[in-house]
Amino acid sequence: MKIKLVMLVSIFAFGLALNANAGAVVDTDTDLVPDAFDNCTALANGPAEDSNQVDTDQDGYGNACDADYGFTGAGGDFLITTGDFPIFLDAFTGSAPNLATDHNGDGLTTTADFSTFLAQFQGTQPLGPGLSCAGVTVPCLP
Repeated sequence: MKIKLVMLVSIFAFGLALNANAGAVVDTDTDLVPDAFDNCTALANGPAEDSNQVDTDQDGYGNACDADYGFTGAGGDFLITTGDFPIFLDAFTGSAPNLATDHNGDGLTTTADFSTFLAQFQGTQPLGPGLSCAGVTVPCLP
């Protein structure tokens, strides 16, 4: 009986020691994707959302928080400018569909997506934050 009790206490203590060294996993937007692997830590875009970590242009900023449609690889600006508006408008009207303009992951570019674009264009919602390589290397993948 005493041996079983000692073994049980030892296993419990070992488990506590492992847990204490593991550290906390940070998930700022509570989307079930740890920030270290989350391409949009400001907005939930995890497994429970349609926009589940989609990053059409692979710049490290997920579509849920990336209204910079003009990024074309090395030397891109990573800025939301008036040059991005025609790209959004073409996708919105259907004349040039663009998956990057679908911020909520429903497969369409709608007024819901326009609110994300407008918030970023006005500077009330900054681009990203995304992965640690976002804005540095393309493709930027977790």
